[in-house]
Amino acid sequence: MIPFDTQRPDPTNESQQEGRGTRPYSPVQLLFLLRLARLLRQRQEYVNVLSAEDWRLKLLNKAIYSTYCDCIEQGIGDDAKALFERDKATNRT
Repeated sequence: MIPFDTQRPDPTNESQQEGRGTRPYSPVQLLFLLRLARLLRQRQEYVNVLSAEDWRLKLLNKAIYSTYCDCIEQGIGDDAKALFERDKATNRT
């Protein structure tokens, strides 16, 4: 297992933005951010394979929403929104 740098603002190994300071994540915050990133990647993989009415895609969307709510509760809602923005940008290309 690869150790994560809890000082890096983006746990998904994206390059840091200019001028953005680093902030430490607690282990719980890091868990939820990594989980959200993984679930978003899974949705990208399955969105073209499964129909919108498939129970697996619905379950995946509910897991994404639940994890997003966990991020908000942990005070990292802005970081979670950044993951959604990155996901939206990669879906456009």
